[in-house]
This record gives sequence, C-alpha cells and structure tokens, in this order.
Amino acid sequence: MPSSNSCYLGVDLGGTTIKFALIDNDGHVLHRSRCLTEADDGHDAVLERMIAGARELIDLAEPGQIIRAAGVAAPGVLDMERGYTIFLPNLPGDWPMVPVGPRMSAALELPVFLINDVRAFTVAELEIGAARGVQTALCYAFGTGIGGGIVAHGRVNMGLGGAGGELGHMVVNTNGPHCGCGNRGCAESYAAGPAIIGEANRLIVMGETTTMREMIGEDLNRMTPELVERAASEGDPIARQVLDYAGLHMGIAVSNAISALAPDVVVMGGGVLKPHGYYWGQIEKAARAHCHVTEIDKIEFRPAQLGFEAGVVGAALWAKTQYDRDEDD
Repeated sequence: MPSSNSCYLGVDLGGTTIKFALIDNDGHVLHRSRCLTEADDGHDAVLERMIAGARELIDLAEPGQIIRAAGVAAPGVLDMERGYTIFLPNLPGDWPMVPVGPRMSAALELPVFLINDVRAFTVAELEIGAARGVQTALCYAFGTGIGGGIVAHGRVNMGLGGAGGELGHMVVNTNGPHCGCGNRGCAESYAAGPAIIGEANRLIVMGETTTMREMIGEDLNRMTPELVERAASEGDPIARQVLDYAGLHMGIAVSNAISALAPDVVVMGGGVLKPHGYYWGQIEKAARAHCHVTEIDKIEFRPAQLGFEAGVVGAALWAKTQYDRDEDD
C-alpha cells in the first residue's frame, strides 16, 4: 500500500476553465491552480495546457512527497480503460477518440486515469463530502446540464463504459422538449440552467408582471438561474412559477431514481441550485410526493459539500483508488 507521503494529482477539464489540484493520501488539497481552457484552439493545444498545469503542481510537491498517479475528469463519454475521450459535447470538435490518458501519462511519467466529471463529483462527495459513510446515495450536480452519480454498496457505480448515473437524462415526458442528448423530455431539458433561463425570459416576453424584468434591466441576456432563485425567494409569483415547473419535473425524475435505488441520502449541488433554497424545496417536495414504494421519510436530502472543487478533487481521489487497486493486483 502507498505510504503516507503519497500524493495524487487531479485535473478537471471544463468548457471554460481547467482546474488542477494536488491532494495528500487523506484527500486534503495541498496545492491548487487553474487556467483558461480556450477550447477553440483545438484538443492538442488544450492537452498541452493540461500537461503544463499538471507539471506546475508536480513541481510544488515537497521533498519526500511522492506523486503516485493522476486523474482527469472530463465532461462527456469516455473510454476509461484506454484513457480516450469519445464525445465531449460541450467542447469544440467533440474530442472523438483523443488519447488524453496515454498522452498525459507519457508526458508526466505517471499513471493517468480518466473519469466523467460528474462521476468525479460523486467520488469526492462519497469519499470526503456529503455522502461519506453511507452505503447508497444519489448525487446530482445542477448546472448547464444535470449530471449525476450513483453510490451502491459504498462504491460509485460506474456502469457500462463509465456511463452509470446519467440521472439528468431520465425521461419525464416523452412529448417534452428536445434534450441535448437527442431524446425528448429528459429532466435536464426542464430543470437545468438554460431551461430555467429560457422559461423566465419567455414569460417576460409574453408580458407577465414580474420583478425579474427590473432585475435584468430589460436585457434578457442578463437572466440567470441565480436571479430567478432570488426573485422566487422574495415572493415573485412568476419566478416561483418557473421554478415550480422545473422543480416538479426534476422531482419526478428524482423520485424515479429513489424508487430504483432506495438510497440513504440524496446529495444535490452545482451552481444552479442554492442549498435549501426555493428551487431546492420544489425538487424535494415533488420527489417526496411521488415516492410511494420507498420509506421516503428515512431519506435525507443533503447539500453537496465540496462546491466547485468537487470535480478536480474527485479526479485525484479516483487516481488514488485506481492506483491502490492496481497495487493490490
């Protein structure tokens, strides 16, 4: 087993920012940094930035600290065994069959393990966050999309090809709006950030009376989910209508997942969701109202604890898990 001076590197590839973190054997962050993705430059240029940022953190390691492995979180479909990206829909060029793992491994002279970004979020919340110590959990990250992760028997369930836990793509209405995944009526198409912004702006254009109109200064481009949440918390009926509608559909998806897994906890986080805010309340209310085969009163809804560092810390923790596994083998 690795000694207590072992360290692990995490890299979180985002559409706007690449985050880096170096953690110790207990999951504490020793160093962190970030740089712009500038994804329009193409995947080769982005990969060079990832390698350069990783090297900078490696150089910060103290004498005696041994960096054992690196984990890379990426937003899309991956070949985890080979370390290739297959489809990253939020990055220009989609990154088809890009050998991220092998390229970084050769450059850094370290084992490199890939993981989906929201599965990395789930790993972090399980190991050191809101799901720590539980056997079963559902984890949700609300943002431009809605990602998820499933904890079963105390471990993150990766599923076939690492695709297990796409909880935002549960269909709640087969005649619903088109989703980016190609389906219709996924929870994400009702409840993610763009859907909330779109519905709020639609109601403003229709002439509804709402404080959101003044809050954005009549500029629809200034609408954000955070602004809708603030207006709803202050009692604005149109903002509440928007979040009631989104929360109902998301809550139905959560209730379906609860019925399938019967988890100990439901962990919810991400930039779109205020912990225990108005939108949170509508999701939880709908989820509880639609569960009739599970002891729903025993299930706790918890805010995610790691915030914007969850992905990069989870990637580093994933590297630790995979390195330990390979050492045991």
